[in-house]
Amino acid sequence: MKNERIYKAITIFTIISVIVTLINLAYSFLLPIYLSYKFQIDLREASSIGIIGGADGPTSIYLSSQQSPHIITAIFALLSIIGIIYILFHKRDKR
Repeated sequence: MKNERIYKAITIFTIISVIVTLINLAYSFLLPIYLSYKFQIDLREASSIGIIGGADGPTSIYLSSQQSPHIITAIFALLSIIGIIYILFHKRDKR
């Protein structure tokens, strides 16, 4: 009984982590590639510059660029793989 509850919880967590991985991959990898193809923009040149200033105060300039490491995607992908492996081994042990 207790093993079945753990199995169900791991199955639900694996499904959620797979969905999060796919959404994160689509948002952080596939969408920029599609938009760069659609608008003919080089991804290496993608950045943003913000200038904040007024007539009576100092001017601030903020620079940003696209970050390459996607640690959250990697973490959820690893959790998905571990969950799928657990589910496969659990089903094999039941037979």
